[in-house]
Amino acid sequence: MEINSEQIVDHSLKTKTRKFGGLVWWSLVRHKVLLPTFSVTQAVLALAIVYGLALLLPNMTHQDSLYLSSGAITIGIIAVGCVLAAQIIGTAKQDGIVAYQKTLPVDRTSIILADVIIWSLASLPGVIMSCLAAVIRFKIHLYISPLSIVIILLAQITMILIGFTLAYWLSANVMALATQVIMIGGLLFSPITYPASRIPDWLASVYNWLPFVPTSDLIRATLFHSGTVSFFNIIVLILWALIAFTLSLSALTKRG
Repeated sequence: MEINSEQIVDHSLKTKTRKFGGLVWWSLVRHKVLLPTFSVTQAVLALAIVYGLALLLPNMTHQDSLYLSSGAITIGIIAVGCVLAAQIIGTAKQDGIVAYQKTLPVDRTSIILADVIIWSLASLPGVIMSCLAAVIRFKIHLYISPLSIVIILLAQITMILIGFTLAYWLSANVMALATQVIMIGGLLFSPITYPASRIPDWLASVYNWLPFVPTSDLIRATLFHSGTVSFFNIIVLILWALIAFTLSLSALTKRG
């Protein structure tokens, strides 16, 4: 019985697909108890931003409502990717799960992608809740399009990979501090829920090279049609995603 090269390639592809599916399922099972909790947390956060921060602005303009709405979505994505994912992966590292993953006969890229899929799904309830809260509270229109969906997916992937990087490379204490700085900075100091014109130009320039403000700008431009889509912002997100992916992959492939 002869086995040609096509059969070998087909068998190899099926094996890789089966292994990847197993990784996704394993990641889902590991986090199945936490996912509902994350959904509730994101819902509360979205309501706090859209309804709570609005109390600080008694004379809100249409622009203010757009910034709070897009900011709620952005901060929800940051919270899941850079904070919750980092903390859970950090716990998995302490429990030896990450070390066990390194022993599995699978591509390290597949391990990262499987977790990215699960965490992307985990952040979707927050996006949906933020959109609903914005529509109900401010009566604004959402422009759901392929581009806006792609931007949200890109933002999710970028923040999740950043969270993975923090968890893989930092100690538990340093990682916890870093995630809190990101969350507090994103919620209070970054021009995400308010226009960048309210801060000094030099500080706005610094924020433009970080992934958080470009994410908010892109979501506002695509989902709310406020402003134009900046290719610079897209490049910034892609660069951060590539850097974070490379660092995460390096952490999983290194020995010890």
